[in-house]
Amino acid sequence: MKQWKQNGWRADAVELVEGLFGQARKEHWDILLDLRQELIAGKDWAKVLEVFFTCRQRIEVDCYLPMYRLRRLLAVSLRLEVEDSGVAIAPMERLLLEKHRSLRALQRRLQREWFEHGAGDSEPLSLRVVESSQGMMSAS
Repeated sequence: MKQWKQNGWRADAVELVEGLFGQARKEHWDILLDLRQELIAGKDWAKVLEVFFTCRQRIEVDCYLPMYRLRRLLAVSLRLEVEDSGVAIAPMERLLLEKHRSLRALQRRLQREWFEHGAGDSEPLSLRVVESSQGMMSAS
């Protein structure tokens, strides 16, 4: 098993999450642990966003500033792209400003917009979350 090197944007994100343990209520610690673990694993960015959305719903009112910082860090480190082409669908910063309940809700909204603007047909828009090149550069 690889040992996680603590540098780059992921280390900063983990540090922000760890700081939340001192501010968040104890009933939110499980979801914070999940977010921390997903960031350390660094394998499933869709899962990271999904857990982030859950954390945001539960603790942002009580812990606004660290959640704001985490949102900004994720916005420059991850991107949502069309699966087949690798083209970014929209700036992540704008997408994370909106308070989506889940990644699926975000994807449904984008699919609806895609269809309404005539950019796509009835086929579902297949999206994936990837680490952005900016995020990868800061990690090296």
